[in-house]
Amino acid sequence: MTLLRGGIGRLGASSAGLRRGVGRQLCRFPRPALATVLGRDISIGILREDYDKWERRVPITPDHVKHLIDNYKGDDKLTGIYVQPSQRIFPDSQYEKAGAIVTEDLSQVDVLLGVKRVADEENLIPNKTYMFFSHVIKGQPENMELLKTIIEKNIQLFDYEAIAEDVKDPTTGKLKKRRLVAFGKYAGIAGMIDTLQCLGRRLLASGYSTPFLNVSPAYVYYDLDDARRGIRDIGNRIEKDGLPGTLEPLVFAFTGSGNVTNGALEIFKLLPHKMITLEEARDLKSKKGPQNCLYGVMVQQEDIVKKTVGQEGSFDVKHYRANPSEYESTFASNVAPVCNVIVNGIYWDERYPRLLTKQEMSDLYKQGNKSLFAVGDISCDVNGSIEFLQQTTTIDKPFFSWNPTTNKAVDDINEDGVAVMGVDILPTELSVESSKHFGDALLPLLKQLILDGYSGDGKDFEKLPPELVNACIARDGSLTPNFEYIEALMKRPAMIHHDLRDPHVLLRIKGHLFDSGLINQILDVIERLDCHFEIEECSVTPTVNGIPHKSVLMLRVFSEDDSKLDSVITKVDMLLHLIDSAEASMQHFENRPQSSQSKDSSGKSKVRVLGEKEKQVLILGAGKVAGSCAEYLGRSKSTTVAVASMFEDEAMAVAKNASRGKAVTCDLSQPGDKLRHLIEDADVVVSLLPAPLHPMVAQECISLKTDLVTASYESDEMRALCSSSEDAGVSILNEVGLDPGMDHMSAMKIIDNVHERGGEVTSFSSVCGGLPAPEAANNPLLYKFSWSPLGVLRASQNDATYRRDGQVLQVSGTNLLASAEPFYAWKSLNLECLPNRDSLIYGEKYGIQSSNTIFRGTLRYQGFSSLLHVFQNMGILNDKETGATTWHDTLEKLQRDRGFHDLRTFLLSCSDGDKDLATRVNACMLWLGLKIAPVSDPSSMVKSFCDLLEQHLQFEESERDMVLMHHDIKAIFDDGSSENHSCSMQLFGDNTTTAMSKTVGYTAAIGTKLILDGFERKGLLLPTSKDIYTPSLDLLKEEGIIFEEHVHVEQDYDEVV
Repeated sequence: MTLLRGGIGRLGASSAGLRRGVGRQLCRFPRPALATVLGRDISIGILREDYDKWERRVPITPDHVKHLIDNYKGDDKLTGIYVQPSQRIFPDSQYEKAGAIVTEDLSQVDVLLGVKRVADEENLIPNKTYMFFSHVIKGQPENMELLKTIIEKNIQLFDYEAIAEDVKDPTTGKLKKRRLVAFGKYAGIAGMIDTLQCLGRRLLASGYSTPFLNVSPAYVYYDLDDARRGIRDIGNRIEKDGLPGTLEPLVFAFTGSGNVTNGALEIFKLLPHKMITLEEARDLKSKKGPQNCLYGVMVQQEDIVKKTVGQEGSFDVKHYRANPSEYESTFASNVAPVCNVIVNGIYWDERYPRLLTKQEMSDLYKQGNKSLFAVGDISCDVNGSIEFLQQTTTIDKPFFSWNPTTNKAVDDINEDGVAVMGVDILPTELSVESSKHFGDALLPLLKQLILDGYSGDGKDFEKLPPELVNACIARDGSLTPNFEYIEALMKRPAMIHHDLRDPHVLLRIKGHLFDSGLINQILDVIERLDCHFEIEECSVTPTVNGIPHKSVLMLRVFSEDDSKLDSVITKVDMLLHLIDSAEASMQHFENRPQSSQSKDSSGKSKVRVLGEKEKQVLILGAGKVAGSCAEYLGRSKSTTVAVASMFEDEAMAVAKNASRGKAVTCDLSQPGDKLRHLIEDADVVVSLLPAPLHPMVAQECISLKTDLVTASYESDEMRALCSSSEDAGVSILNEVGLDPGMDHMSAMKIIDNVHERGGEVTSFSSVCGGLPAPEAANNPLLYKFSWSPLGVLRASQNDATYRRDGQVLQVSGTNLLASAEPFYAWKSLNLECLPNRDSLIYGEKYGIQSSNTIFRGTLRYQGFSSLLHVFQNMGILNDKETGATTWHDTLEKLQRDRGFHDLRTFLLSCSDGDKDLATRVNACMLWLGLKIAPVSDPSSMVKSFCDLLEQHLQFEESERDMVLMHHDIKAIFDDGSSENHSCSMQLFGDNTTTAMSKTVGYTAAIGTKLILDGFERKGLLLPTSKDIYTPSLDLLKEEGIIFEEHVHVEQDYDEVV
């Protein structure tokens, strides 16, 4: 994603200007009103926690409040402490008892304390001092508006995340930053409690009732003492009654040695237990009979890795941390086979081998080893050390089950997989202890502010403890020097198209970039060498459960001078070695035209690329399905995804889904120099534009020798380009979406298999539909839009032709909606089916010309088609002028033009005399506001109706869409046998992506990936051939889009006899 430009001579701003000038010129205000005169007393406020419903921690407890009031109130030190009402772990009454004043109004308070950031930045009070976790120091995009508001309102912000001290790593001897407010121990405690509950549910799925079922989630316990009592009670039951006799001895493997693991062990040791070695754990496997205790193994680093072949010497932890690439994991063979629960508290990043991969876990299952019941991944690295932690979990839904056989995660815990806990805000579950710990760390700093009577001016600021000075993000209406680099990251939304053919290097740097100050040093290097830069990506992974995670910065550095680009690489690499605390690594990709400026056959400059070759994908269109396409293609760090749209905000919204996405504005409705330039820069173009625009795009791609992918039906105009695309050596892959696309692939897989075995298809029926999930079908039309509303209405008026039992049937577009028939493949869904276009052309495409039945249909809920047919009869679906500016007047004109004097008789006539249907239509019109709403586009009746439908038929935030696809295929064979094949796919959307966007966007992206990866056939292509549909279906399966196939075989009676 192109985030920011910098550089003298290109946009008039160097990186120095960016960080030292722009940041300080955002705005100027009076200094924060902590205290206007040195020595004046100050007041403290505690903010309401409204950012996360589960956040019940507080910055200081009632005991801390009482201590401050008892010791500092009066004597010109502390005026008072004021508390906003909130649902904290400590009730407001306790704060009042401690001497605080509970009030909504904190406008007169000097220092305002919270845990998390405020939910609405507009509630920030100007000219105040705030302390909270802002999550801005790594340039987190979601919090940049918060930071801008803080600067604009002249707020002085201290961030707890930046309150740190220098400590020496006992292993490496290097200095590292250690946060003074850290919650690792409480993450370990809460994580262990939740893991025990997870284990109980997993054992129940296997038929074992154990005391672990009675372990409550950590947040249910009032405090840690309450939790300890609960766990001890569980331990007493295990010690007294034992675990089920048929259950093998339970072995818990603990990884890591820090606060997280120590916290987990603190809970584990409240249960009857024995700590044993790995060797002793192997011997336990033969032990039978009921167990009255648990077994724990502390997994050491030498237990989980070994030197790779060719590397000599014994294990040395310093060598391992310095040279992790010389080691490989042995966890899968050495630890996983003997443990039942993994409690993972280890630090991990991409330099290190994983503890356990998906493939290794799958191999264990294939070998019959299914002993691993549960994983409590407290370190919470998604796709990290435990690769099958595919998502973080929430306090509401803390567990999921991963099936090693299908490589699929499901919400329900079952006996077919490993139960996984991956909650990423575990300390919140122990709010009492976390708050006490928090306040204990914060209290000395608050005392210092009170005693110094801190006024907020420059002299007083310099007198603050260094821990606070270094934690100040903003003051005086600008960023402080240590954090001026954030200004570059605040510019990310201003994405501008850049010519990637200019000489440049792409640097991908991963490490602790922000708290180590490395990012400042890198920008200084670029500044001194007078180079320009673009920040392509800033991927921030916050500290989770007390464990630090690394961030990724990807930036392009441009210069016409090769020697300067070489110097950038050299000097940044040197910085990485000098700043040990960053623990950073770098990859670089060079894109520099050779001195001869040689051209390839397409006229493009040849580019020298070191490392993985960079690829450029251009997505035309930013509609409802473009985001998932950009996200899938953007997973590759070597692929730049440009999203072009007429509207910048839409392009930006789609481009941000790709790790290296950028937005460009362009008129895509007609050829032009800018569109040609974009296509020329791309390796592959993905056109998600309306189908009538594809031929124009295809002609441009052919002339520029750029491959093209579309998700639309292949039109006659596109087919006319077959020979010219072959002559140009260009691949044009059409119909790679849902329908068309996945329908071709899944059907041809069956048809080809029948043909390869000498069979003949005698009947083919294929249906598909994009619908709201049943619980979301809550309107008169039983429909909501997950793709283009105009596309839905146009599809409902296409002519249709199909063959049924040898008879060819034709349905005109005017009668299509009246031809809907019930459909029963999903018994629990009340569906109807409409014929879809010309089904007979698929006889030739699929090689089933002789089939007695060839039918393709569209699914809707029953009742949709009849309602829409009435609207069609009324003339509302016509693409003509409305003749009025309101729908009331438009409806009157429609009925007058047809000779009706009132709406009731008009509706009854359009409903073919069906009074019940006319009543439903009238109710639907009232629900839509069709009788009172203004017309949005008087030039087009149908577009105005679409706007009204889109306004009312949108999915709510908590609602899901659903995609259905089903084939029925019958075949006969020479031996007289016959086969009835059924193939079904049902997919629901989730809280991030609709099912429609996944099925269309991912499929188009997979087709694009095949071409990027070197697919060789040229010309017009469809996904009906094995070399396309086989890898595509495999890749779709990896995304959880799976077709369930069933076949019923009938033998000829004479043959059986």
